[in-house]
Amino acid sequence: MLYGLLLNLLFILVGIFLQHLWAEKTGNDHSKIVITVVTAVTIILCILLQLDHSFIQDLKFIPFIIGSLYGGIFVSILLFIIMLLVYLFVYGLTSTFIPFFLIFGSVGLACGLLSPRFFKWTMTKKLQAMVAFACLVPLFMFFFMNDHQIDSYHTVFLLITPVIAMIIVGYIMEAMRETVSLRQQIIKAEKSEVVSQLAASVSHEVRNPLTVTKGFLQLVLESEDLPLEKRKEYIRLALEELDTASNIINDYLTFAKPAPAYWELLDIGIHLKHIEDIISTYAHMNSVRIESELVSCVIQGNKQQFHQCFLNITKNCIEAMPDGGVLTIYTSIFQKHVLIQISDTGIGMTKEQLNRIGEPYFSTKEKGTGLGMMVVYSIIKAMKGTIAISSNLGQGTTFTIRIPIAVPR
Repeated sequence: MLYGLLLNLLFILVGIFLQHLWAEKTGNDHSKIVITVVTAVTIILCILLQLDHSFIQDLKFIPFIIGSLYGGIFVSILLFIIMLLVYLFVYGLTSTFIPFFLIFGSVGLACGLLSPRFFKWTMTKKLQAMVAFACLVPLFMFFFMNDHQIDSYHTVFLLITPVIAMIIVGYIMEAMRETVSLRQQIIKAEKSEVVSQLAASVSHEVRNPLTVTKGFLQLVLESEDLPLEKRKEYIRLALEELDTASNIINDYLTFAKPAPAYWELLDIGIHLKHIEDIISTYAHMNSVRIESELVSCVIQGNKQQFHQCFLNITKNCIEAMPDGGVLTIYTSIFQKHVLIQISDTGIGMTKEQLNRIGEPYFSTKEKGTGLGMMVVYSIIKAMKGTIAISSNLGQGTTFTIRIPIAVPR
């Protein structure tokens, strides 16, 4: 008898954990479909797999009560119909059918009607309600459907066990629901904090070039005897600062919505060679030599964002070599993925700096905003790729990007 009840309790707990896993994955712990399916399967297992085939000696009413309280009246009706069908299938139309119908029909109706208020209660009050139903159901079952072969000792045992089981099950269920709710609140708070920090950073970074632009335009407007060359120089500097502001805004928008409007097939070799050609002048100005070994394979992505991503990485690598050095771009094929390794021989990063790469507003550059690497991470993620960074202080940094191949070689 004890083994059968423990087996029933195991079914119930496994059902609760499966429901919790679903809630963790989807962020929805109020799904009536999931509650109905989990509790219905648990009820069926409790009835079919108990050992002595006595209708009284199982814990089927515990998932029935839980499903009715958490799912509402509609779920309660569905579970009641399922229990009726299983009862008829296992026991047939016996003399206990009418008492069974009245007991579980009344309990299901009471739990279903109580459900809207049930969610507003504290954990203690919820446990008290569940335990009260867990006490009443066995009492009614023994009163109306008593099996005379069960002695008084086993009767007391079968009355106390459901109460203990309900306390365990109810506490675990509520603790898990509170955990899911707390985690969702933390995620929302983190998102709000990131958005507020991004807004503050972008407004600050955009304000700087706009202030400079305003100053140069005021000089051009107010200085009537300003030489033509100076006037042109001030206007050129103002336009450069406006381009800077535009780039910051573009980086922010790319990070906020990295998914491209459309996908296209990109040849890695061709596009990385194009990026190498673009960056070569900047590398030459900084005494940086570029070495590359490129393979030809096709991935799926967006051309503009692909260029933006790898231009950001290569530009950062060049800027990390103030005294010159070597920039290496190496690609290879591995397990239906293309591996892109971009290395520099620059100043490198500490372990603490490496762990913070990609965070909002963190940059190793004096005037950096941190948006560039945030954009890189977002674009790689949108292309279903991964990025890993290794670095040693004073020796250089290596970026390893892994992107799935769209078309086999």
